[in-house]
Amino acid sequence: MKQLKTLLIIPFLLSALLIGCTVEEEEGPLTDYPNSHLLLSADELQQILTEEEIFLIDARGSESDSLISGATHFPAVSELIDPDYPVDSYLIGPDLFQEKMRELGVNNDSKVIIYDDGNHLAAARLFYAMDYYGFSNARLLNGGMSAWLEAGLPISDQYASHDPGNFQFDVQEALMCDFEYIMEASNDPNKIIFDARSAGEYSGEVVRSERGGHVPNAVNLEWSSVLEPEGVPTFLPAEEIRVMFEELGITPDKEVIPHCQSNVRGSHAYFTLRLMGYDTVRPYEGSWAEYGNRSDAVIQSE
Repeated sequence: MKQLKTLLIIPFLLSALLIGCTVEEEEGPLTDYPNSHLLLSADELQQILTEEEIFLIDARGSESDSLISGATHFPAVSELIDPDYPVDSYLIGPDLFQEKMRELGVNNDSKVIIYDDGNHLAAARLFYAMDYYGFSNARLLNGGMSAWLEAGLPISDQYASHDPGNFQFDVQEALMCDFEYIMEASNDPNKIIFDARSAGEYSGEVVRSERGGHVPNAVNLEWSSVLEPEGVPTFLPAEEIRVMFEELGITPDKEVIPHCQSNVRGSHAYFTLRLMGYDTVRPYEGSWAEYGNRSDAVIQSE
């Protein structure tokens, strides 16, 4: 009987030990980005350049004679602005975006990798536009051209050209919100308004529209806070970003609404949230260029 009791106890102890190990793992530090497939290093890019058929986009503002071999130039920030929209720097519409992507050579099944100088602003802006218009197979080069040069990898002085592509837009309405939506969201405890501007813009000390300040109840974390402050501006380790977000209440269980002045920095915040595994992210495309110029906007300042 004693042996039988011992045999019955052993499985229970093993189960308890396994459960304990599982809890410890869940409570441990986050060692990798939940969506790490959205970001690759210079060395990883160098390897797949010879192994996979990828569509490489140089999103920097100006053409350069130092680029990654096979890259096609698309100055994302300027090319994605709708000059006829009443809000400054607003994203171009679906038909024009589709036209530009086809001219570039992007197909619906392309494997796109985007890079810029290194801070990811231009790259993230294009990433967001592609997401919003239904293309979900884009990644960013961590640290951009700065990381590539730092690694001593080969460069080219000739951009690639492609035959016209067959990209077809499919607008994802849940990936954008408007003025009325953000006004309501400011009083919704299940939504977090993520202001990616500088502390001066958030407080109202720096004014870039008719009025300065911030959306009521918005939290402020400057877009660049998630990047290494020295050297190549690669993304900080996942655990550091997680702690930074959670201290401000930017948690995955809530809908997060990033914005800035023109949603370029907001697009950077959007990419960071996607990288960190946030499922419900709905940028405010009008950003402060719209909000700060509306007489009916409710504004807080510090």
